[in-house]
Amino acid sequence: MQYTDNEAALIGGLISNYFFQPSVDAKLRESYRRVLRHLRENTLSASDLSRIQNALTFLSPLCRDNREAHKDMMGVTLKTDALLRASR
Repeated sequence: MQYTDNEAALIGGLISNYFFQPSVDAKLRESYRRVLRHLRENTLSASDLSRIQNALTFLSPLCRDNREAHKDMMGVTLKTDALLRASR
């Protein structure tokens, strides 16, 4: 199981928009750069999936007002959970 192109785009967009800001700690920003590189290369590790899961959990309140965005976010969150369980 892997992310669809749409799911990967959603994850990439959220991470890029919220974790690449100058106010974000440089180490955290670099860790998410690695995650995005692995996402593009389709070489995600359990550590990458855990970071994605943390990002989705942190950012999920931003999507609660928009029903479609919330649905998409929940779908990606559930898939991330499944991928993380399968990687263990």
